Amino acid sequence: MIISFLASFLKDQAATATEIERLLTGNAQQTGLLDENGGDIFAGSFVYLQHLIARKGWNAQDLLQDILAKLFQNAAGGQLSIARIKGDENEIMLRVGQEETPFGLINVGDASGLATHIAAQNFDNVSVLESEFSETLFGQINLSSSPLNLLIGSKRFVEGWDCWRVSTLGLMHVGKNEGAQIIQLFGRGVRLKGHNWTLQRSGFATPTHQPEYIQYVETLNVFGIEADFMERFRKFLEEEELPPNNQKDVYTIPLNITYEFGHRLKVLRPRRKRDDGREYDFKRDGAVPVFGQVPDKLRQKLIEIDWYPRIQSLESKQGSRVGEKESSTFSNDHLVYLDYDDLFFRLEKFRRERTWYNLNIAKSAIRPLLEDGTWYRLVTPSGKMTLDSFSNVHLWQEMAAELLQKYIEEFYNYCKAAFIEPRLELRELEPDDGNLPQEDEYQLIVYADQQALINDIKALTHEIAARKSSILQAGDLKGCLFANHIYEPVLHAAKGSKIQIAPVSLNESEFQFLDDLRQYIERERKNLEDQGIELFLLRNESRGRGIGFFEAGNFYPDFLLWQIRGSKQYLSFIEPHGLQHEGPGHKKIEFHKVIKDIQNRLSADGVVLNSFIVTPTRLGKLNWGKTIDELEDMHVLFMEDRRDFYVQNIIAKMVY
Repeated sequence: MIISFLASFLKDQAATATEIERLLTGNAQQTGLLDENGGDIFAGSFVYLQHLIARKGWNAQDLLQDILAKLFQNAAGGQLSIARIKGDENEIMLRVGQEETPFGLINVGDASGLATHIAAQNFDNVSVLESEFSETLFGQINLSSSPLNLLIGSKRFVEGWDCWRVSTLGLMHVGKNEGAQIIQLFGRGVRLKGHNWTLQRSGFATPTHQPEYIQYVETLNVFGIEADFMERFRKFLEEEELPPNNQKDVYTIPLNITYEFGHRLKVLRPRRKRDDGREYDFKRDGAVPVFGQVPDKLRQKLIEIDWYPRIQSLESKQGSRVGEKESSTFSNDHLVYLDYDDLFFRLEKFRRERTWYNLNIAKSAIRPLLEDGTWYRLVTPSGKMTLDSFSNVHLWQEMAAELLQKYIEEFYNYCKAAFIEPRLELRELEPDDGNLPQEDEYQLIVYADQQALINDIKALTHEIAARKSSILQAGDLKGCLFANHIYEPVLHAAKGSKIQIAPVSLNESEFQFLDDLRQYIERERKNLEDQGIELFLLRNESRGRGIGFFEAGNFYPDFLLWQIRGSKQYLSFIEPHGLQHEGPGHKKIEFHKVIKDIQNRLSADGVVLNSFIVTPTRLGKLNWGKTIDELEDMHVLFMEDRRDFYVQNIIAKMVY
C-alpha cells in the first residue's frame, strides 16, 4: 500500500498537485478526512504552508516541486526505484528517477523476500533493482547530515532506536496489545534537542528571537490507520501532561491596514528591474559565489570560533582552570587528519538548510581554504592542538566544521550585500509591500478542549471589536489598538502559550517597545503637534518579506519608525534585543554606522536613516567597560534603566 501510494504520488504530478490543493483549501467534507466527531482532522494544520504560498506567490504545483526536491531528493520527480542493499539482509533503499541519493529506507526482517514480492506485484511506476551499496543506511539515519527522510519498517527497530530527527509517525494495523512498544517509539520521537540543548520546546525555553513558525517544526505528528492503540495514546499524553491532538479550533480577529495616512512614507528596497518590474534578487540575478574565495573585508575582521567554554565543560570534572585564552590556526599536520567527505556533506546540508542554491561548494577547495590562516582564528588551549593525542582529531573535525559554516555565512552575506546594496533605493511604501499583511485577519489556533484559552480569545476579540484603547489583556493574550502603527491590532502571546497566532505576533520586548512608544505619543501629543512632528511605526517582517541588511550579518530589524517633520522624513530601524550574550562590537550594534554609509551612497535629499538597539537587558548585567551615555552614543538604549525617557532619546537622535 505504501509503495503503491509513493509511486502514484511521483508519477502523476498534475493529479498530485490537485490533491495538495484540495488539502490546503478544502474542508473535511471535500477531502473525506474526518475524525470520529465528524470534524476536519487537519483544521488549522497548514497555516505555515498557506502563508508560504501567499508570500512567494506559489500554487500547488510549486509546492509539489518543493516537496520533490526536499523530501524525495529529486525536483524532477520520476519513477520510484527500490534497491536492496547488498551485504545487509534487512535494508531496501528508495530513490527517485536517476538520482543517486536515496530519500527513504525500508528496514524489515527479510529484505530480499520483500523485494521479490514487490517485483511480483508489477506496481506502476516502480522498478526493483539490485544495489552495489555495501554500507548499511539504518545506522546513519540519526545523523543530521543523512539524506534519508522516510523510514518504513517493522517494529523490530523500536527497541534501542534513538533518533532526534523524528517528525511524523504513521502507524498501520497496530493493535492494543502492541501499545507498549508504540508508546516506547512515541517517547523517543517526542524528544528534541531544543535551543542550546535545553531539551525543551521553544515555548518553554524561548530564545530572544525564536524562528517564525518554529512550533510546527517542534511538533511530533502521529497518524494511525486501523490502529486500536490511539485511545491509549491519548491517555499517555494526559499522564505526561502533553497536549492531546484533539480537534483544533481556529478563531479570527480582523486586521485593519491603513493605506492613506497623509504622507508618502519612504522604505528602503532593492530597485525594480525594467524588463519585468520585480525587485533585484541575488539568487536569480547575481553572480554565483564561489566557495573558497576570501574577500579583503573578511580578513579585516577575522572569523573567530571560541572552544574554551565547551572544553571547560568537558574537563570540569578534572578541575581544570583556564587562564588567558590562546589562539591558533590549522597547520598541515592538523589538516592531514581531517575527513573532507564529512566536512563537504555538512557544508552541503548547511547550504540546503539556508536555501543558498546559488552557492557552489567544491570539496577540493576546503583544504586550501583552511590552510590560509589569514581570515580566521581558533581560540582554544594549545594543548588541544598538539599531535600527541589522537583524541584531539575529533575536536579538530568539529572545529573545522563550525569554522567553515561561519565562513560560508560571512562570505555569502558579503556577496549578497555587494550585489544588493548598490541597487537599494528609497521608494514609497506601497500596498503590496512585503511588510504589509496580505491577510485581512489574524488566525488564533488552539486545541478545542482548552476552554480557558478559548474564553481568553473571545474576551480579547470582544474588547478589540469595542475599540477599547490602551493595552488589552486576556490571560495569555495581549492586544494593542495603536493608530500610529500601519496596521492594527497588534497581538502578543505570553511565552509558552498554547495559542498559535498567524501572522506571527510580537514577543515580549517587541510588544513592550510598541507600548512604550504608544505611551510616549499619548503623553507628548500636544508638544508633537506644536512642533509639526508625526510618528509612524511598522513591524518589519523576517526573511523573504521584510527589509534585511546583509553587511550586518543578514540583519532584519524588528521595526521601521518614521518621524515626519514637514517635507523631511527620518527613517530609523529599531531592534529590541537582549545583549547579555553579545559584545559592543556586535554587528547589530555597529549597524548604526553601516546605515549611514548606505545613506551616503543613496545621496537622498529629504530622508535621514538611522538604526537603534533597544534592550531589556540592564546595564549592570553587561561587562563592556562603557557607561550608559557612551552606549547611547552607539545607539544602544536601555528599556529598563531609562524607561521614562529612552523613547524620547530615540526621537531626538533620529534627526542626526
